[in-house]
Amino acid sequence: MLNSPGCIPCIIRQSFTLSNLLGIKDKDTQNKIIFETMELMLQNKNISSAPHFSLIMLDVLKKYTNVNDLFSAFKEKNRPHVEKYVKYLSILIDGAEDKLEMAIKISIMGNTIDLAANPNYDLEKEINLITSNNFNLTDYQKFKKELKTAKQILFIADNYEEAIFDKLLIEQLLPINIVFAVRSNEVYNDITLKDSKTLEIDKLCRVIESGSLIAGTALEQCTQEFIDLYNSSDIVISKGQGNYETLFNANRPIYFLFKVKCQTIAEICGNKVGTSVMYYKN
Repeated sequence: MLNSPGCIPCIIRQSFTLSNLLGIKDKDTQNKIIFETMELMLQNKNISSAPHFSLIMLDVLKKYTNVNDLFSAFKEKNRPHVEKYVKYLSILIDGAEDKLEMAIKISIMGNTIDLAANPNYDLEKEINLITSNNFNLTDYQKFKKELKTAKQILFIADNYEEAIFDKLLIEQLLPINIVFAVRSNEVYNDITLKDSKTLEIDKLCRVIESGSLIAGTALEQCTQEFIDLYNSSDIVISKGQGNYETLFNANRPIYFLFKVKCQTIAEICGNKVGTSVMYYKN
């Protein structure tokens, strides 16, 4: 079932937010999308998590827009706005006393970009807060210690725009063997294999599709290649709240890097809404 009753109004709100984002301004059509979403939630009330509902939501949006690839235009529109900060953030990393820690902060900060859950994000404000105390990196020292003996990292990616910042973290993790896992479906602004090549992440490390079709990581959908890497990698890094929602009960240790965006997740992970966290789940 959904993680919390709080997920229900959040999903309904997302149906309205995304319809607006996609240019659907007609109130009757918006009502149809919202009511159909509500009906489908009733039909799927035992669904595992809110991200599992994203595939159903996409089908509703496609039905009323007659467009299959709904979000690629938004990704490319957002890309220059994100990339203009890369030089400055690279300078921050180079000048930091602990370069890896700064790269982790920057990677988590990128998770504020979320077209569905956080459409009114202010990236410049988040960048200005990068040196603030609004981070919980309690598990960073443990992570740093494990890196000393790690031979392979599975990095489970989240959205397209934040992957631009993830590249800065990957550069700090090299030369450890890194496998960057992306979605196998065009879901919201999440990164796909095609996107990873556009951003040239494949020039830094190996990139694979996870097999997951939702805005998270559904292990039951994942490819055998992904599952083998998931089980055998020395370290698994999971980016984004959607991946956290779908993997926080996983049967292996994972380092979750994400921005806490709602009260439900705040209660589960023990951090206030708005906190940027590196959360180790054993």
